[in-house]
Formats: sequence, C-alpha cells, structure tokens
Amino acid sequence: MKIVVIIHNVAIGDEVMEFLEGEGISSYTCWEQVTGKGKISGPHLDSHIWPASNSILAIALKDNQKDKVVLGIKKMKKKFAKEGLKAFVLPLEEEI
Repeated sequence: MKIVVIIHNVAIGDEVMEFLEGEGISSYTCWEQVTGKGKISGPHLDSHIWPASNSILAIALKDNQKDKVVLGIKKMKKKFAKEGLKAFVLPLEEEI
C-alpha cells in the first residue's frame, strides 16, 4: 500500500474532490487552510498580500489505485499548471 499526499490550491479543491470521487475514493484525511510557496504557483500564504491558501489530502491506497490517482493528478497538473497542485507517494508499512 501507499499514501498519496496531494497538496492543492483551495481554488481547485472541487475539481480535485470530483476526480477522487470519480475514482471511488471516499476515505482521506484533509488539512485545510495550510500555507506554502511553490516554484510555479508562488506564495499561498493566506495573507492580504498573498491571499491564496492550500489544502492537503492524505489518502491510503492499494498500489493499483495509487497508479490511477497519480495518472489523474498528472493530467490535472497540466490543466491547472499555475494554480498549485503537487502529489507525493510514500510507502505505507502498516495500517491499524
């Protein structure tokens, strides 16, 4: 199993969630209103100067599900190139 961590601009949150729902993914952990700075998307610092913010999703997936999600995120990254979208895949050693 893997954990896919998706960080995205809140402005594209609906699109990200629709994609995940379309893949049959309904279990995840979400952190909202997080801040950061990307190389392409720039600062998302939830301030009056840099008003954007991000959300983070952590999703435990079987390897075959992970492949579909990664492919979908790559496609979305092209569509939303400047909004801010990133995914990381981590090993999941044990689920309790």
